[in-house]
Amino acid sequence: MQTRGNARDHFWRVIKMAKANKVDLSTALDEGMITSHEYADMITGCQGCEQVGKCDRLLNKVEHLSEAPGYCVNRETFAELKAG
Repeated sequence: MQTRGNARDHFWRVIKMAKANKVDLSTALDEGMITSHEYADMITGCQGCEQVGKCDRLLNKVEHLSEAPGYCVNRETFAELKAG
């Protein structure tokens, strides 16, 4: 069983992935595209990810992505929010 990572670190990782995917999570919350519970679930899902190192390397290397990587547990959510 994998140990969950620090929630704050994963909060910022989710923010960085969202920005890389040109998704504004604050606006998504304000406009009701996601609930605060769904936002929290994104962070919790990220905490359980086994590809954190890979994710960090990617986010440190690129500024923008056409889509979240296949291993990202929030990939579908980012795609839905990006599509509007």
